[in-house]
Amino acid sequence: MRAVVFGITLVILIVMLVSMIEYFVPLSAKFEFNAECRKAQLKMENEGGLSMSEQNALRARLMSYGFINVVISAQQNVKYGEALNLNVQADYVYSRVVGLYIRQNASVAMGYDKTTIARKVVN
Repeated sequence: MRAVVFGITLVILIVMLVSMIEYFVPLSAKFEFNAECRKAQLKMENEGGLSMSEQNALRARLMSYGFINVVISAQQNVKYGEALNLNVQADYVYSRVVGLYIRQNASVAMGYDKTTIARKVVN
């Protein structure tokens, strides 16, 4: 009897562990997405825009984290004191458990849309 109770408890704990891990995978991806976009936005503030090479570098960094369909919209050259907008949209695809022994790809749309002022930061 104890072996049956132990087995059922073990299965329940494993299911809870897997579901918690499955829940935190897209949250971790969103954190990385926001961090990379914030770095690009800070660079935009200092340089008065985001050049095409920087946009391509941001796209490559996001794709290295597993994002697909990355669309970046940003001004390339504005005067200091003017508003800058960075809009980044991407999809994150990951494998998740949908049934016993069944995994299926799930897609989560993520976005970053922030407006700031172009300024020169002196350290």
